[in-house]
Amino acid sequence: MDFTIGNKTLTRNSKPYLIAEIGLNHNNDLEIGKKTIQAAKAAGADAVKFQSYVTEDFISKTESDARFLYDIFKTYELSKTYHEEFKKVSEDEGLDFFSTPLDTASVEMLTTVGVPVLKIASGDIVNLQLLQKAMSTKLPLIVSTGAALPEEVMRAISLFKENDYPICLMHCVSLYPTPADKANLRSIPFFLDTTPYVIGFSDHTAGTLAPAIAVGLGASLIEKHFTLDKNLEGPDHGISMDPDGLKNLRSEIDLAYQMRGEFGKKTHKEETGGWYFGRRSLYKRGDEILSMRPALHTRDVDVLDAWEIGKIKSPSSIKEDGPVRKK
Repeated sequence: MDFTIGNKTLTRNSKPYLIAEIGLNHNNDLEIGKKTIQAAKAAGADAVKFQSYVTEDFISKTESDARFLYDIFKTYELSKTYHEEFKKVSEDEGLDFFSTPLDTASVEMLTTVGVPVLKIASGDIVNLQLLQKAMSTKLPLIVSTGAALPEEVMRAISLFKENDYPICLMHCVSLYPTPADKANLRSIPFFLDTTPYVIGFSDHTAGTLAPAIAVGLGASLIEKHFTLDKNLEGPDHGISMDPDGLKNLRSEIDLAYQMRGEFGKKTHKEETGGWYFGRRSLYKRGDEILSMRPALHTRDVDVLDAWEIGKIKSPSSIKEDGPVRKK
């Protein structure tokens, strides 16, 4: 099942689509937000993603032990005007712009802003109210699975399948940062084998190794927290990748994609070109039969073409007058 973002169609074999997760790293500052978008483009991102919410609608301020979260999110709550400004800058840069709505009102706001896709946060994979609201938009959904139990993921998938709803499923570990021994990247081939969806990886590890491996395992989307400057004040800058890091990530995941190749055993003509010196023909020395190099029956032929039409067989037959030669 392919996945569409705007005018881009992503498949399980697509070049990696890189999402710079700006999240709260705009600091509710229009200029910082714009510069961060521009830096993401310069570093090779395909899209930028933000977080959209009305703080009062998704964090209860009556719970004293969660009041610090309320205060943090309230500080970085974006207005619709800022969303529109950031969308314009993104489109001017040739980037897709979208966001993670954390309440139903923000789903409605994002549809009026005109985003091409919605991201469902890991914590909301069990939020039926939000999932149903997001599905009512008919926009494709990128769905993260961090901290979700296997049965919770399967339950959400059942909901999407029942409604024939287009999603991209993201492997994710909700630890910030994620230790290497908890990245569990084999979830990616598991999801590829057990679901029909394009699979991505929302990465919280340090560096570029995990997302590169993820692409090698079949991930088609990579999401990474991104900041203009890791030293800026704010809750997520320190765990985010800076422009130099994102540029390196772009290079690494593209290289991993090249290395992924085709499913199955692929034999290259550059390899079979070495058959003459690397393989053997059968030679007769007196009464003795020896398997020796060079493989005379492969000389002066295109081995793969000859093999496919049956002109070369292995092992070669033996002739009484010496080595087998290809006429």
